[in-house]
Amino acid sequence: MMVPRSLAGLLAVATLALARTPAGFRPASNVDLIVEYNGVTPLNGVVVARNTTIPQPRIGTLARLTGTSYAVLMIDLDIPTNTPPATNTLLHWMQTGLTPATTATRINTASGTLSVFLLENSTNTAPILGYFGPNPPARTPLSHRYTQILVDTSDIDPEDITVLRTAAATIVGFNALTVLTAADLEDEVVAGNSFNVTNAGPVNDTATGGGGGSTTSTTSGSPTSSPTGGSFTTARDFKVVNIGMRN
Repeated sequence: MMVPRSLAGLLAVATLALARTPAGFRPASNVDLIVEYNGVTPLNGVVVARNTTIPQPRIGTLARLTGTSYAVLMIDLDIPTNTPPATNTLLHWMQTGLTPATTATRINTASGTLSVFLLENSTNTAPILGYFGPNPPARTPLSHRYTQILVDTSDIDPEDITVLRTAAATIVGFNALTVLTAADLEDEVVAGNSFNVTNAGPVNDTATGGGGGSTTSTTSGSPTSSPTGGSFTTARDFKVVNIGMRN
């Protein structure tokens, strides 16, 4: 029996779009968040080169969203601690004020081409935490899961924006469920994705750095103290600390 063209298109999208949050992550989503780095679109836990993820990605959804405002969060679930194999988390990006484009953009993926409704910062809203890319150090674990979630903030009030800002002031140990619950957004996650970035090793767990677990604060969206025990003034400096850990 011939499959109707409309159904065939839906099946193709279901086959191509594999993005979702990792097992055990909360708030979870099995709705596809497309994350694209200059033509590279890592979906559903695929391993991607660190250099690919240096620039801020474009994000979007396969169906156009109907809300008026969205936020994206990106979290590393696997930063090393001084007691391996125990790990911690690290917030890499928090951007509010995103709105869905009215028309779709064609984006290439490893499995084919998708029509994606991009999320745009049309009002030039300043990030709560500016994007800084993955850079796992040569410590346990070598491979890190970087998780992105899209949150509907259409009905958010100023008090809840303050909750997000306050939470993002400590990027180490960031708990998405706790933060979104405090901001009354725990049921507003509309899409998710994750990918892995891996350090080639070998492991050097005798070194200090790369996420020791100390408190880290931010000013104007940039980290101001190091989770490795040292100090730095920008997210770029955090990457420099981790680069120094690579063998």
